[in-house]
Amino acid sequence: YAPIPTLDAQGFAQQTEELLALYPWEVTLVQLNLLDSHDTARFLTLAGGDVSALKLAVLFQMTYPGAPCIYYGDEIGLEGGRDPDCRRAMPWDESRWNIDLLAWYKRLIAIRKVHPVLRRGKYVSLYARKDIYAFLRRLGDEVMVIVLNNGKESYPLDVPIEGYLPDETILCDLLGGKEARVTGGRLRGLSLPPRTGAILSPIR
Repeated sequence: YAPIPTLDAQGFAQQTEELLALYPWEVTLVQLNLLDSHDTARFLTLAGGDVSALKLAVLFQMTYPGAPCIYYGDEIGLEGGRDPDCRRAMPWDESRWNIDLLAWYKRLIAIRKVHPVLRRGKYVSLYARKDIYAFLRRLGDEVMVIVLNNGKESYPLDVPIEGYLPDETILCDLLGGKEARVTGGRLRGLSLPPRTGAILSPIR
């Protein structure tokens, strides 16, 4: 396999903005978003078996505008190289499944289904530096902030949010249950472990 060029958070943010600018918003909302397919090598294989990379990718997929598509077997850690290896039969023996990964998929799907803002809300990039990328989804009065830490160190949350949420707003991470607060126009108070992400929702 040819090496896949890596991007820092700034490069990722730029590519994301370019993708969002390609089509009218109504088209973007129905675009099929997939990480791999029957024509490509599986994401987990391309990532060298790094499950944390797949988890971060799925977190982004489930909080990004469009229609997320899961290729069978990705949710239980099925690997596969180029076609036809990417079309391996589904292993129905559950002892071979990555149950933790399956639970991760189910949790993110449930969050997306419960919150319309993740399906139809406007997309706003908030912060992109080194290994940290944060963006916001907004639909009417509902706002959610998603933060991705692709680095090898914990990230003390410090994301500019002025103009989107007032000071003293408290947000809860729907994935970890911890809280963050808007202070001085910035979102702070949460330490994000390496190779993880957060979906932050204001507590009403």
